[in-house]
Amino acid sequence: MVTVISSFVFAGVLSAYIFLGRGLAREANEETLESRGRLALYWVTQDVSTAFSISAQNPGANTTGGQFVLSVPIFDPTSNTSQVHTVSYACDWSQGPSQGVLQRQVDSATPVVLLTNLSNFSFGYYDMTGTPVIAPSSPPLSPQINIKQVNMAYTSVAGYATSGAQSQYTVVSPRVIMKNKTLLTDPGDPHP
Repeated sequence: MVTVISSFVFAGVLSAYIFLGRGLAREANEETLESRGRLALYWVTQDVSTAFSISAQNPGANTTGGQFVLSVPIFDPTSNTSQVHTVSYACDWSQGPSQGVLQRQVDSATPVVLLTNLSNFSFGYYDMTGTPVIAPSSPPLSPQINIKQVNMAYTSVAGYATSGAQSQYTVVSPRVIMKNKTLLTDPGDPHP
């Protein structure tokens, strides 16, 4: 009789321990995903809002390739001037369909990883009126003057599904307006 009661008590303690362990693991995973998401959104917002030109492309779902290239003025405190830098965003899906990586690269510096373990990722492009702009599958020859707004949507995963401690984080960012972009006119337009 004592053995049966001890077994029930032990089973209850063990299940409570497993329940707490999974919950704490999921919470840690969610905090990591959220902080990485905030960092990625910060850089995309900073870069897009200060950019004055964009060359966007859509290589396809879960396909390795560049997403867009921005021309961004970055202030140099040593010379007290702003210099134009090229900021590139690219996704790498070489590790598999649920192992995508978003990278940010300034000029020819080493790319910085912003997001990992992506199961899907996309940028949306819009004109001044909010109408979607379809990005080509290959890099355009010149900057796209019709893109005025950009948003980002993705899902990332952390943890292990088999242990019950997997967290999934889905983000659809607000549209970021390219505030520094001049309104370019068509050189063939007779009414400039």
